[in-house]
Amino acid sequence: MSDNNTYNPNRRPGSEQSQRPQSRSSAAPRKPANPQMITLLSAVIFGICLIIAAGMIRGAVNKLTTAVTEQTFSSSYSSPSTITVKSTAEKNYFTADEAADYLNLTVDDITAAIAKGDIDEYIKTSSGYSIAKDELDSYFDNEAYQTLVGNNSSSSSDGEE
Repeated sequence: MSDNNTYNPNRRPGSEQSQRPQSRSSAAPRKPANPQMITLLSAVIFGICLIIAAGMIRGAVNKLTTAVTEQTFSSSYSSPSTITVKSTAEKNYFTADEAADYLNLTVDDITAAIAKGDIDEYIKTSSGYSIAKDELDSYFDNEAYQTLVGNNSSSSSDGEE
């Protein structure tokens, strides 16, 4: 056997054992120093991840609950008559309330016009009146014309005096 301390030009690195003998523990795979500690650390990290996930889910559920609550009735006992439905189709007949909104008048003005005969084409229903849009347009045009004529006649009579 050759001495490890002598120089050998044919020797390759790693082909012979190093000068220091290797211990058996370094050649074998390393075992964890304390498996209970690693298990505990893994459980703690997993618990923290669960807490973070639960917080994120709770926040999303709260946002969803708030959005749904804002879109529902304020009370479950609300009558459906408080719901306003916007239609894209043009209406041809109006109730007295809708006619008042359409002409920018009060309901009392519409009822008075029906009673005076200014609006003569309507249907009396159990809930009020049903008035054709064309009839409301004619009424409004007539009232606008009467207002214009009244203003012109009062201004011409003021000029004659």
